[in-house]
Amino acid sequence: MLRTSEEDVEETESTSSLPPHKPIVPTPKGAATRQPPKSQSMISRKPRTMPSLSQVFGEAPDSEPTGIIEPLSIPKTRKPPSTISSNFTSPTSTTSKQSPRTSITSDGYSATDIPPKEPEPKKTAKSSSALRESIAKAKAARKAAQQQQLQQKRESSLKSPDAVEEDSLKDPFNQLPGMEPTGAALQSRTASARKSGLLNISAMGLTAIPNEVMTMYTFDPNSNDVWYENVDLVKFMAADNELTSLPDEAFPDVDLAEFNADEPGPNAQFGGLEHIDLHGNKLSSLPTGLRRLQRLRTLNLSKNKLDSMDALDVVFSIESLTELKLAENNLSGMLTSDIGRLVKLEVLDLHGNCLTGLPDSIADLTALRILNVSENRLPSLPLMAMKDLPLTELNVWKNRLDGHFFPKAFKRHDTLQVLNIATNNLDELSAEDTIELPNLQQLFVEQNCLKFFPNISSWKSLLTIIASENRLSALPEGLADLENIKHLDFTTNDIRLIDDNIGSMESLVTLRISNNPLREKKFLSMDTDDLKRELNSRREVKEPSQDEEEGSVQTEFTLAPESPTATITHAWRVKQRGVLDRSSTNLSDLEPLDIEPLIAKSDIRCLYLQRNHLEKFPVPALSLVAHSLIDLDLSNNPIGRTELSTPLSLPNLQNLTLSSSALTSLEPLIANLSAPSLSFLDVSINRLKGPVPVMRATYPNLVTFLASDNAFDSLSYEAVEGLQVLDVANNDIDALPPRAGLLGVDDVPPGKNALRRFEVAGNKFRVPRWQVVSKGTEAILDHLKNRISEAEMKEWKASA
Repeated sequence: MLRTSEEDVEETESTSSLPPHKPIVPTPKGAATRQPPKSQSMISRKPRTMPSLSQVFGEAPDSEPTGIIEPLSIPKTRKPPSTISSNFTSPTSTTSKQSPRTSITSDGYSATDIPPKEPEPKKTAKSSSALRESIAKAKAARKAAQQQQLQQKRESSLKSPDAVEEDSLKDPFNQLPGMEPTGAALQSRTASARKSGLLNISAMGLTAIPNEVMTMYTFDPNSNDVWYENVDLVKFMAADNELTSLPDEAFPDVDLAEFNADEPGPNAQFGGLEHIDLHGNKLSSLPTGLRRLQRLRTLNLSKNKLDSMDALDVVFSIESLTELKLAENNLSGMLTSDIGRLVKLEVLDLHGNCLTGLPDSIADLTALRILNVSENRLPSLPLMAMKDLPLTELNVWKNRLDGHFFPKAFKRHDTLQVLNIATNNLDELSAEDTIELPNLQQLFVEQNCLKFFPNISSWKSLLTIIASENRLSALPEGLADLENIKHLDFTTNDIRLIDDNIGSMESLVTLRISNNPLREKKFLSMDTDDLKRELNSRREVKEPSQDEEEGSVQTEFTLAPESPTATITHAWRVKQRGVLDRSSTNLSDLEPLDIEPLIAKSDIRCLYLQRNHLEKFPVPALSLVAHSLIDLDLSNNPIGRTELSTPLSLPNLQNLTLSSSALTSLEPLIANLSAPSLSFLDVSINRLKGPVPVMRATYPNLVTFLASDNAFDSLSYEAVEGLQVLDVANNDIDALPPRAGLLGVDDVPPGKNALRRFEVAGNKFRVPRWQVVSKGTEAILDHLKNRISEAEMKEWKASA
């Protein structure tokens, strides 16, 4: 009988699970042996004189082979090992190297006489180990494939209602990688919304409202929802999608009071909405039915394409709105007056558009608390129409405001807490010298052209002032009176002096004054605590002793006043060297009766009336001290409101300070004030315009002229000649006279005044460049001198 290689493999697989390498034991005659498989292919031969197969295996064959047997194709399946075959080793070790045609009982030997071959344990062990590893790997791969298929089936199947809420918490905004807005995801969100009243389909890449949302309340017999757990939608969020329009079926233009849910008709499932968030889409129009949402309170339509005022007619019809956001929609022109119909509106956000004006009907928004119109093109605001609104926050950052922000008649606002007017072109904060903002907490005015502040002593709630990158030449008046101020930023201005009273501000945490031309440079490197400590120490040194300021205690309490004049004399006392200081005493006028008792005892040489409320020159009182007065300070008084129309002669006056006095012209002063000895004149921080006047023509002894922070537009050589100090910084001067370069110390002939300090920074001229200006007076004069022609130079030398 022949054995094929396939049979060898089959027997190898059938015995691979047996203990390896058992010794071969010869089978005695008559013992039961395994019958060879019937699927072997054999060629019939004549029987020889030897035991037949039936005799060897102890059983008769089914039939005598008579010819070629057709091979049968039997699949290779592993057969369970019998009890008999378990006593034998694998035939692979004994017959795999024999010829396929070699009989088991060849050469006349019986099967029992065949000597057994020795097993090959090493090869068997190696083959069995490799086979076991292959089988284990195949089982592991099949198990992993089954688990992956099971996981995919679980993800694709619809989740139970109990798992909907947990799934929405894992990815509430559908932002996890690999997540797509499938029907299952939408169904899970709508199922959750039916129970919570909140539908969130934001950031799902939707181009239209899905059908799952439009039919979320339609009866489904296959659903596991319990009808009594369903609630009406109150909040709908579909932000950051690709929606270009909203279907009219979602918001039908039907009165909800007449709507019958039992009759077929439009869908009213959104009729109870109170909050709608559609920002970050591509909406260019809105359905008319939005106006029927009588409960709607907040509507966010920012970052869409609603660039036409006509598209907002529907919005301005929803009178129940309390919060409306229309930012970044490219709205242009004047805002429609229909905004006044939203009488319940509390928050209005219009930032990031191209609006050029707000209507006066904004005054009808009597509940408006927050108004944000930043990043538009507004040249002004209707503040007089807004003065009675309960605004707490006003943001006008980055517009085109110029001039003054608060108009002249705007004197007080009681509720404003945050004011942001940064990044504009404002020259003044208020047209008035005083404005009351008692509840203001934060003020942002950086990146403007402010030259001075109004009196802020009444802003008692103020915590923060950010006023960097302006043209301020001094800290705001009344700043030291604020008890709650914490943060001050005045970087990049033109501040030269710091009030010593700043050191007494205990609440102040941060004071930034870098990039200012301070006279004391050491302040620039100090932190806030060190600066306060230094200023406070100076303040203590300057404070007079009690005996010097108050007089004798015994005299005060033992001498009774004989008349009202005596009382005034005691209160208004002339100090040593003839100094009468009545600054910061809320004076509105100075009468001759106030100083007559004083001049009878001593001359008044210095009269300090700064930081009061004088609206005109006190000519009658000044005439009484004209013969002795040499120093007069009227700064920080609104005397510019009334021009000097009465002649005033002060023959010995040397110093006159009129800074921050709301002056608009120097002509009345020049025409009526006679002061031949005047050598110092300060008119900085006013509203003076036109060319810089030739002051030495009227006051020939004038050597110092301070006129910074005004609006002078030109400067002549005659206005500079003869002065030793000229400060015209922060004006609108477009050019400097080249001949001024000949007024330096080295060029002026003996007996004439040389220009020793020339401040011109912060003007409109481009030549000389700022690099030259920053080097100081000598560099400026040298540059101007080099621009003089030869003819002018010869003329100058000839005249000298």
